[in-house]
Order: sequence, then C-alpha cells, then structure tokens
Amino acid sequence: MMTFDINEILKLGRNDQCWCGSGLKFKRCHLDRENQKPISTGEVIEYEQNISKREACYAPQELQSECTKIIKAHTVSKSSGLTDIADSTNHVLGLKQNLANYRKNKGKLRFEKIGISKASTFKGFCSKHDKQLFSCFEDMPFLGTQEQCIALTYRAVTKEIYAKENALEVADFVKNMDRGRHLVFQINIQEQNFFYQLGLEAAINDLYIIKNDIDFELLSKGSRSYNFLVMESSSPIPITVSSAVNPTQDFNGKHIQDLSNLEVKPEYLVFNAFSSNRKGFVVFSWLKKAKVIDNFINSLLEIDKKDMFSYLVNFFFSSAENSFISPDWWRNLSDIQRDKIEELFSIGSDLFEDVPRNILADNSVKFSGWNIEDIYKA
Repeated sequence: MMTFDINEILKLGRNDQCWCGSGLKFKRCHLDRENQKPISTGEVIEYEQNISKREACYAPQELQSECTKIIKAHTVSKSSGLTDIADSTNHVLGLKQNLANYRKNKGKLRFEKIGISKASTFKGFCSKHDKQLFSCFEDMPFLGTQEQCIALTYRAVTKEIYAKENALEVADFVKNMDRGRHLVFQINIQEQNFFYQLGLEAAINDLYIIKNDIDFELLSKGSRSYNFLVMESSSPIPITVSSAVNPTQDFNGKHIQDLSNLEVKPEYLVFNAFSSNRKGFVVFSWLKKAKVIDNFINSLLEIDKKDMFSYLVNFFFSSAENSFISPDWWRNLSDIQRDKIEELFSIGSDLFEDVPRNILADNSVKFSGWNIEDIYKA
C-alpha cells in the first residue's frame, strides 16, 4: 500500500523515485511542484471535452469484427423513455456534469434542460450492434421478457464501464491538479486520487466479469443466471434512470455490504426505470447467487405499494447520476421535495463521503406521480 509521509518526502534526492507513484524521478515530477504553473480552468474543460469524445463498441468480442461506425447510443430509450417524460419542447431535466457547469452553480448540482437527442448518450456502441442488441425493447413494447431484461441489464453495465474508464483517465489528469500548491495539499490530492483510482480499477474489473458473463446470455437470447423483478404501471414513470450499483444498505437502514475491502467482490444490482408504450416500468436485475441483493430486494418488497415510489425516488437519486426527470413533474414538486432530490443527488455524487445511514429508509418527504400496479418476476 502506498503511503504519503511528509517527513520521508522531504528527504528525497533529485534522482530518487518520486513519492507520488508516477515512476518518474523526483526531479522530473514533484520537485518544486509548488512553484509550477497551476493547471488552468480552460485546460481542464478541454480535457473533459476530449474524454467525452472517446469511442468504443462494447458488443461481445465475438461480434467485434462486424463493427460499423460508432454512434451516440442512448442508455435510456429516446423513442419511449425520454419522449414520454419530455416537455413540449422535447427537453428533459438532467445534470450537465462538467467543470464549467460546476463552477457556474458554485459547486452545487443543478438540474438543467437537456434535449432528448443529447440526454443519456454515450459513444459505447456502433450503429450495427446498437440495433442488433437492443432492438428487442427499442423497437417493440416492453413485455418483461427475459430477452428484453438481459438486454437492458447489458446496456446499463456497459454504460457503467464506459463511465468508469473515462473517470480513470480523468484521475490520471487530476494527478497534475496539485501544481502550484503547498506540499500538504499535494499530498492530500495525491492520496485521495490514489484511493479513488484503486476503487475505479476494482469496479472496472468487477464490471467486466459481469459483462463477460452476460455476453453469452445476451447472444443466446435468454438468461440462466439472473433474477429480474419488474414493477409496472399503466402510466409513464416521470423519472428515467439506468445504472449498476453496489448497495451498502437496504430499505430498513440495515448495512448489507462493505465496499472498503477491495479483496472482497461486492454484489451488484442493475436497475432501469423507463416508459414504453405509455406504460411505466422499473426493472431490477441481479445474479441468482447474489444473496446480499436478494435481501435488498426483499426489504423493498416489504414496503406498501402505495409508498414504494417515494422509496424508489430515494434510491434512484442517491445511487445514480444517469437520471432524467420530467420537467412537468419537477415543476409540480414543492420546494421541500426539490431540496430533497438535490440533497440526494449531492450524496450520490460525492466520491469521498459515505452514504448517510438510513438514507433509503427515510420516507419523511413523500413523492407522488407514479402508482405501481403490478410487481412480478420475469
């Protein structure tokens, strides 16, 4: 394990290996770092823009030879999920996550209007495989079939891989954010970034294991190892979301798994909320052998149906940044409800803070706008 001891750093010679772990000699890395020119905001914004242009096709390896042009693939269906919650100008509310927006809002996360053609996109599939893999729910009503559920799961997992691989590249850039800073701040930045990278690398490895397992099931158009729970309503759900997470507490506030031990493989839950054919759906996916997630789902099913949407709002916004909201639904919320959602988003986006206990169990602020009518296993 890398340590950052200020006393040992002060003893380093010019030709010693730098303390930050870069592998460079001290003189070519952090020597006189406090006197170096700080990275400008413009440099950071340019780097963010370049990272967002990264292209890849995450189709199964067996299909890679057939790849065509990479497209902006939607993680949430534009034709149904986003269209059903858009306002009259075809906009939804979401987060524009970049430094410029962060600075404009003085460090706070704010929802802004985003056109449905740009919302939830990532350059993670070529046109051929995006059509081939996801037409089963993009081009036909969602019926809760195993083929549709495993395809939804696959797209959410690949989006998480894409996002975390981008974040890993950004973390390399962040190593230089300590230029022009005092040694104490340099150590703090490098230490936080070091553990952040460790977590990202572990998560990417775990997600690729999941992806590789799903590759076979996706191509065989079925599922042998996954559970699917579907919640359905006859009206569109005002929130769309697609993500894969490791829940650490359940809806009773009980701690269920520890993510700090990187030697223990965490259990993943994949979830999607969307609309199809004017109906609203929430789909949960998890491995049949994932007993921690079984318990998490059971704690959700213990909740009365009429209250369940409020608990889902807590879970969605405290767990996933890839979420979009109906402007009409947001407009009709009270100030207290809006503040609650923004608080939940802030919790989910803070990389170095633990999620507060009982965040999922707290139903003091209630939400309406979607009534679950049926719950079933696919």
